Amino acid sequence: MQGKTVLITGGNAGIGYETAKELLRQGARVIIACRNMDKGHQALIKLCFETKCNKKNIRLMECDLSSFDSVRKFAKLYNTEEDRLDVLICNAGLIYTPNIYSKDGLNYIMQANYLGHFLLTNLLLDKLKQCKPSRIINVSSIAHKYPPTTKGLTALTNFKTDTIWGSYCPSKACQILSSYKLKHDLLSQDVHVFALNPGWVWTSFQDPLRPALGTWLFLIVYPLLRILKFIFAKTPYIGARTTVYCAVEPSLEQSSDLYYEYVLN
Repeated sequence: MQGKTVLITGGNAGIGYETAKELLRQGARVIIACRNMDKGHQALIKLCFETKCNKKNIRLMECDLSSFDSVRKFAKLYNTEEDRLDVLICNAGLIYTPNIYSKDGLNYIMQANYLGHFLLTNLLLDKLKQCKPSRIINVSSIAHKYPPTTKGLTALTNFKTDTIWGSYCPSKACQILSSYKLKHDLLSQDVHVFALNPGWVWTSFQDPLRPALGTWLFLIVYPLLRILKFIFAKTPYIGARTTVYCAVEPSLEQSSDLYYEYVLN
């Protein structure tokens, strides 16, 4: 990865953090895009300490994927100040938020998980084409298999729905479908698109469960979740292996495969 630049959304925590750490160790220049700059700076300090990387090889930039204005400002700054983009990793995501709608009037989770990344990808596409062969990696979830099916495509395209709990699965299904379309559109231009399922990884991603469930229900459910976590959940380090594989494996540039999951090597 020497000489290559990787952009990771949500690279300050969980799977994104472990992905950033491994790519820094492999010599990449890593740019972390996150909405909470305080947490981002803490992650930056920790990454520098753990990887002993050259500080010129890591950068923190602010980007709130639930705001189209923030995404546009970020992309404009990136395209102006950064020369390269070899790998774009769309990793950031939400499973729950108390906010139903974003500032743009759309379902908050649909915008943060899918629409914000879709806009970001298109705004950075010219930079990716300049650095070909390049890669776009969408970190999805097993949840993409379980969107509401009774309403057909309406469940996937109703971006103004007032349903929060029912938005996560459709947002992940949209990531898979857009990855499929992008892969076919960009293959002849040497921009390779992948989507992946990292498996069930226990990260701070699940922290919003407490306010979502309420204190009493959370106290009842959480002990069971901890048992299931111990038996089934992966660590963020293991969860990041699939993302890292899609980012660095040379043979993937000759592959027509789109979807990966549970890669451990």
